[in-house]
Amino acid sequence: MRFGLNALLYTVSFSADDLDLIARVADIGYDGIELPFIDLDSLDPAPTRRALEAAGIEATGCATLVPGANLVSGEAAERAAGLARLKRCVDIAAEMGIKAVAGPLYAPVGFLTGSGRTDDEWQRAIDGLRAAAEYAGGAGVVLAIEPLNRFETYFLNTAADALRLVEEVGHPALKVQVDTFHAHIEEDDTAAAIRTLGDRLGHFHASESNRGTPGTGQVHWDAALGALRGTGYQGWVTIESFATGIVDLCRAACIWRPIYESADQLARQGLAFLREHLAQA
Repeated sequence: MRFGLNALLYTVSFSADDLDLIARVADIGYDGIELPFIDLDSLDPAPTRRALEAAGIEATGCATLVPGANLVSGEAAERAAGLARLKRCVDIAAEMGIKAVAGPLYAPVGFLTGSGRTDDEWQRAIDGLRAAAEYAGGAGVVLAIEPLNRFETYFLNTAADALRLVEEVGHPALKVQVDTFHAHIEEDDTAAAIRTLGDRLGHFHASESNRGTPGTGQVHWDAALGALRGTGYQGWVTIESFATGIVDLCRAACIWRPIYESADQLARQGLAFLREHLAQA
């Protein structure tokens, strides 16, 4: 397994002005950096790839859909925009040398209808994700869909549902992402959920229950990391938290109070904690 750090700890819009973060993350000791595929226009693939190669680390991508680009929408134009956005994410990832792009790739974060998902929405997700997976597979990129908690999506909340969706899509380039923050809210047993996924687990976010430094909250880390070991998982263990000084990002993540001393402190202590506990798992 390799350790990554999500750049959302420092910035929501990764551009050429943020390339120094790559060396910074490498110097802390990470194997990779996770780049936010949110403001796609800000991303600059060629210099980013050169910076990654110079630092000797790899990268993953965390992607979102946005209002008006939604695979489960009843509007054909919104579904088409959602697929087009995912294809663009794949193109950018391929240019950067990124092999994994993960996130809630089915609907925008915070998109709620006031009721549970419908069979029609489920089928639309299957159709859209199958097309996206076919495109990603051709580029050598794996997509991993992330269940979110009930306050951020109604469509996909548990690993079991994500697994069923992946199985019904039926393409090897589509897998499941587990995020321990969301799992702490939605799963009866996070470790059991991880074990259920087996080789369908494509990405793992190590996020504390309070969004702070891993080890400072209520996530059962030994059980979760032991389950990762037990599945034979060989992918990324990526810490995700959020920069507390960015108003739009804090609003989206509902962060209203300080949750860590500094971004670098979280990065260093979180990595040390996960390394120690994964070695003991």
